[in-house]
Amino acid sequence: MPIMMILVPAKVDAFAVHGQTQGVPYPPKHVPAPDAGQAMKKGASLSGAFNGRKHVSGTALSAAALPAIGQFAAASFLPTCLGLWRTGYAVSYGYGASMLLSGLLQLLAFRGTIQASLSLQLHSALYIFYGVRLCLFLLHREIRFPVEIHQMTRRDASLSERLKRLPVIIGCSVLYFCMAAGPMRSLALADPKSNILTLGTLSVGFAGFLLAAVGDWYKAKTKARDGPQKLVTTGPFRYFRHPNYTGEMIGWTCLCVLLPMMSIGGNIRRVIPWLAASVVGWAGMVFAVLIGEATVGLEKKQKEKYGGTPEYEEWIKSSWSGPMFSGSNK
Repeated sequence: MPIMMILVPAKVDAFAVHGQTQGVPYPPKHVPAPDAGQAMKKGASLSGAFNGRKHVSGTALSAAALPAIGQFAAASFLPTCLGLWRTGYAVSYGYGASMLLSGLLQLLAFRGTIQASLSLQLHSALYIFYGVRLCLFLLHREIRFPVEIHQMTRRDASLSERLKRLPVIIGCSVLYFCMAAGPMRSLALADPKSNILTLGTLSVGFAGFLLAAVGDWYKAKTKARDGPQKLVTTGPFRYFRHPNYTGEMIGWTCLCVLLPMMSIGGNIRRVIPWLAASVVGWAGMVFAVLIGEATVGLEKKQKEKYGGTPEYEEWIKSSWSGPMFSGSNK
């Protein structure tokens, strides 16, 4: 007890000397003890600041983590403007780069959170995979293969003629925006759990994109070796007449429709507008582009060129064209 009586005044005097040297008034004013709840909140905020991450739960987490709508719009429009240089670039490099940039925007936004589910991150990663794969394939084909195969011909055009392409470029940009921003915002607002159903849907989507990649590569390689007039009926084309188009249909159906619909939760009023945009983007790509134009057009072209030959007739019987409008191959 005597020792304590000596030590306590000594500590008080030491504090007084230190306070005077630092400009702190002595005696110090009484500061009330903080409320327990406030202390916990303060500790949580300090912990969040220390980790450099956002601590938000539920749908608020995902909504806060999303890039701005303007960023998604720029990611869809700017790459598509390559069509001002060459018309075909709007639906090739512009298409792939739009998906790539949108996926990057979303995935990088999730880096500031600690609760973004694995499904959300994989969904964004698949957009990146598709965009990188498509752009690299197009670049390799254009550099290594003759123009008869890649068909990216260069045509001289005046400025006014190039500006006339703007309606097509804007239309493609809107389609790409719906395909990317719609599903990503739908999923982020719903914040789906990473269960066997969501991960299985993502796996099927990846398998579809992989089928499209293999189909593109195999067809380009075969035609470069055997000539542009070669009818490719081996490899994946033995079972799918258009594996690249069929694979894309599978991939976009999983990413733009199935996964967002499975993830609808209690915040349905906020999700519905973006889910509608997602379905519009999916329908535009699958029905208007892949089924209504790409698959149907190639079916007609192949029938005009190879129809009546034994190889073609046998191939038609043993392979699947993929989803196609009734009677479109006649």
